[in-house]
Amino acid sequence: MTALASAGSFLPPLFDVGDLWARLWRGRWRVLFCVGAALSLALLYLAVTTPTYTATASLLVDPRDARSTQFETVLPGIGADSAAVASQVFVIESRDLLMRVFESQRIAQDPEFSDPGILSFLTGAGGRERDAIFRRFEKRVSVERAGLTYVIKVGFKSRSAQKAAAIANAIVARYTAGLAGERENANDDVNARLQGRLSNLQRNVAEAERAVADFKVRHELLDPAAGGTLQSQIDQLTTQVIDARAKADAARGRYEQAVAAERAQPGAARLSEIVSSVALDGLRADYNQRAAAIANADTVYQPHHPTVRRLRSELSRTKALMTAEAGRITRELKAKRDLADDAVRVLETKLVEMRAKSQAADAARVELRRLEAKAEAARTVLDDVLKRTEETAQMRGLQLSEARVIGVASPPVQPSWPTPALILPVSAAIGFLAGCGLAAAGGSVPSGRAEDKPVDMRAHRSLSGSQAVPVHLGRYELPGLPGSSIPARIRAMRRRLLQPAGAVFSRSTLQLIRRIVARLEEHPEPYTLLVSSVNSSSEAQLTGAMIGLGLQQAGQKVLIVEFVKHGRSGSVMAGVSVNGASGLPTIVRPLAPGTDGTAFMLEDHLADGFDFILLLAPPSDFHGWETAFFASADLMLFTFTPADAGARMRDQLRHKLRDDDVKRSATLIITVDDDPAIKDRSDGEG
Repeated sequence: MTALASAGSFLPPLFDVGDLWARLWRGRWRVLFCVGAALSLALLYLAVTTPTYTATASLLVDPRDARSTQFETVLPGIGADSAAVASQVFVIESRDLLMRVFESQRIAQDPEFSDPGILSFLTGAGGRERDAIFRRFEKRVSVERAGLTYVIKVGFKSRSAQKAAAIANAIVARYTAGLAGERENANDDVNARLQGRLSNLQRNVAEAERAVADFKVRHELLDPAAGGTLQSQIDQLTTQVIDARAKADAARGRYEQAVAAERAQPGAARLSEIVSSVALDGLRADYNQRAAAIANADTVYQPHHPTVRRLRSELSRTKALMTAEAGRITRELKAKRDLADDAVRVLETKLVEMRAKSQAADAARVELRRLEAKAEAARTVLDDVLKRTEETAQMRGLQLSEARVIGVASPPVQPSWPTPALILPVSAAIGFLAGCGLAAAGGSVPSGRAEDKPVDMRAHRSLSGSQAVPVHLGRYELPGLPGSSIPARIRAMRRRLLQPAGAVFSRSTLQLIRRIVARLEEHPEPYTLLVSSVNSSSEAQLTGAMIGLGLQQAGQKVLIVEFVKHGRSGSVMAGVSVNGASGLPTIVRPLAPGTDGTAFMLEDHLADGFDFILLLAPPSDFHGWETAFFASADLMLFTFTPADAGARMRDQLRHKLRDDDVKRSATLIITVDDDPAIKDRSDGEG
């Protein structure tokens, strides 16, 4: 709906080139007069206008930063990206920079800028004199980037070529000096701030290192990197405990063997095998000698011989001595075992205490590492600040400006304005276009163009006393030959719309469609249009075909519903078919007489997918024709011939339309264009 009402590019051209040329030729004197007047005004302007000179200086914003040292600069370069370079254009145009040039060049005392001019005098804009002068100065400055390069062009306009060059160079010099000054100021500011932080940083480092040393002494962490003296003591005690346990086990084993040997027979003999004792060895040798002597005496003497008895008494005494020595040795082994066990217990107790102390030292070492990390961080920051302070101090005077002048502004030879080579051709072209417009507007209307003809409002006013009249959409000429068949005329309209020679008919059809669409109210598609006539159904068929073909050319989907008089056999179709003449989808429905106010409703499955539905009704004088039957129509179009535009139209509309129906009604007049070419083609088709 909106696309249809907004543009007509889907139809053939809306003007005839031949007709336009004819109008221009008839008004050629107007064209020549306008061209001469424009050239005269241009020459007068050139004579009275003061020339203006423009001087331009070029800057290269080099993103490469010259490095005389490896120090990192406080304020880096502008950068190589396009936005960074383009932003320098706004820096040069800034009020701060231009105000400095304004003051250094004493622009406020220059008569060229201090003269307010006739316009300021008339408008009373000279209140704030200095601001007005600066604005006039600012308008003369032009700064632009040369394409996508790193070159910036700074221009200035003035009535004096020397002054234009001097001010352009002054702007460039102020900009480059400002860049260098920004870097130096940044270095100075950073150096001052760093110097102010040095004393605090040094105090923080001293406090952190003192805290680490105090913590080591308090927790006896003298060598944390190697494990500390506590760990060495634990290792030594562990070795001693292992040795003591080994000795205790050996003493316990010897004691147990001694106890077992003492209980056995002969105990002293076996004990001598376990324990090395000089006394026991002597007693055992004495015992063996006396035993041998007793054995010899038994063989010589009788058992009760005094010698044997003496030997036996001595042997018993030697045995008693051996037993006593064995008991002493056993008690000695027990004492050694007890001493070894006591040594093990003492060492294990010390080891447990040392391990507990080691666990406490581990927790202390965690805190020590935190203190050391804090001290190291403070020391690192202090080193960085000291290094950066020294670097910024040495960077003074070493940083170069990244913007350098590659083209100094020189006084121009030719003025930049006014330029006769531009003004004269442009003024001639403007005069020529103005003359063509006057010539085209003053020409006559082509004879074949369909336009709105005056409507006989007397016929409209005579319908009834207070009854409103339908809007009139104008008069339209249809291609075809009077007396030819309806299909032949419809085919002629289709050909006319598709041929380049049919521009007039296409334009008139587009004009009719636009006026119809303007009468419709927005709602979901489809839109329903009723087309009826006064005298015969052929007028409605021709008008409906013209509207349907125009909507189809506009890219709209159109469905034709043709109503026939009730009782015509074989004329009613149940489905949609394509009309052979118009090529539009068509449905044929009966119009029964006496509808009793029942409105016509098209099946949803048939209306689906269409933008417009055209209802082609029989003539309004048909007995079954009632406006209530077409209540679904958004707009009712009544077609007349020039002969019926008077009394017939008045009589029919008075009886058929109510006030509510008039609001959705419109009228139009159609005539048939007698085209010999169409006649020939129609005859050939016939």
